[in-house]
Amino acid sequence: MGAELTLTDCTPADHAEICALQEGLWAGGPAGNQAYLEWKYHANPYLDERYTVLARSAPADGSQLLGMVGVFGSSWERDGRRLTLPCLTDTIITSEHRNSPLFHEMVDEVLARLSRDGIPWLLDFGDQGTVPAMLFRGWRQVGVWGQSVLTRPADAWHRKPWDEVPATRGARSGALLTPSRTPDLDAMTEVARDLPADGRLRVARDRAYFDWRAAHPLATYYYLVARSETGRAEGYLVGHRSGVDTDQGPTPTTVVECEARTAEVHADLIRLAHEALPGTRVLMWTRDLAEAGAAVLADMGAAFIEPTGRPTQDRPLPSLLIRDTGARPVSAELSDVDGLDAWDFRGVSGRGWR
Repeated sequence: MGAELTLTDCTPADHAEICALQEGLWAGGPAGNQAYLEWKYHANPYLDERYTVLARSAPADGSQLLGMVGVFGSSWERDGRRLTLPCLTDTIITSEHRNSPLFHEMVDEVLARLSRDGIPWLLDFGDQGTVPAMLFRGWRQVGVWGQSVLTRPADAWHRKPWDEVPATRGARSGALLTPSRTPDLDAMTEVARDLPADGRLRVARDRAYFDWRAAHPLATYYYLVARSETGRAEGYLVGHRSGVDTDQGPTPTTVVECEARTAEVHADLIRLAHEALPGTRVLMWTRDLAEAGAAVLADMGAAFIEPTGRPTQDRPLPSLLIRDTGARPVSAELSDVDGLDAWDFRGVSGRGWR
């Protein structure tokens, strides 16, 4: 790193400058950006901001904030064991340094801190455009996977507010599907807890996780819960939109997760969501999508976009990059994480964490 720059920790005294710099990324205004910063790094139930790194100019140049790489915590489970893995996020650099080594220097500092603390891997559900440069710097691309896109006319979805969309009986399951703007934490936790394990790493979706994600101050969430006639929770679905865009705006609506006890409930949840969620485009990751859900999407006219192996064409698709920090030893649960087959991405969405 050039002598004129310094890398520092992130402290509350830096927040005002960070919020101003990040307006181009978060677009929440001073109050919204501050709330996002507090939510992402202070309220995160798994990790504080100890690995977030700032770059500043030399004191003689005013110690101005030039860049930031954020690191937040995510919790995963495998065969009954919980693992906390840090994720790279919220990277932004001032325009005069965007073609400089500054980004990689900040990431190298993050990696050094993680290695010092014995944390072997850093994750990045990031921008495909950065993949070539990151691969050159030692990152590994675990994989790119497909998604469905349902494109609709601007007036095609339900015009009522989401929580005024009437509860509906699923045509296949008969379960009662109830829309809400607030999460039913008990129902979601119950369904997620009963999901059978298959030996892969998957997000640990417990009450703390659902509660933290729902508090995202720059996101709008839409919930569906399916219940049987006895009242038992049979499934749930979570949709997401940018909280700084209107329902008619350009950002897509994303189904960030859908879980159900049966294929019939799963299909009913997906159909109602794609009929009633706002937005002209509804996206859903399809790598671990049940066959019944895929059939519903095909019937509704959704396009299925699969990886081509060409980075320029695959850029809009979700992807996971990982970086070995050099910490040793690596536990058995993490020994194969550079292979796509080790991961279950249900419940994971970059949009849900932004």
